[in-house]
Amino acid sequence: MTEKKEKTEKVEDPIIFYCKDCEEVAETHRVGNKYVYKCKKCGTKNVAFGTKKSIYTFFRLDDKDVKKDEKAETKPEEKKGEEKK
Repeated sequence: MTEKKEKTEKVEDPIIFYCKDCEEVAETHRVGNKYVYKCKKCGTKNVAFGTKKSIYTFFRLDDKDVKKDEKAETKPEEKKGEEKK
């Protein structure tokens, strides 16, 4: 019985959200009690969700694109920290 609990608690494929208008993986706000999400960046409700593998396969995204986006997001933060000094 404990084995089943361990398997259900373990989440290997977290859900990610893809904004079709921004054309990138985005953070979202949930709208109401439905499965409707609003993009934090552009504010539209044109958001798809699924596992990383399913979103990347369906929208034909590359892992390289995400790595570039992550690097681009971290670089401005570092620059902000340098300006404060």
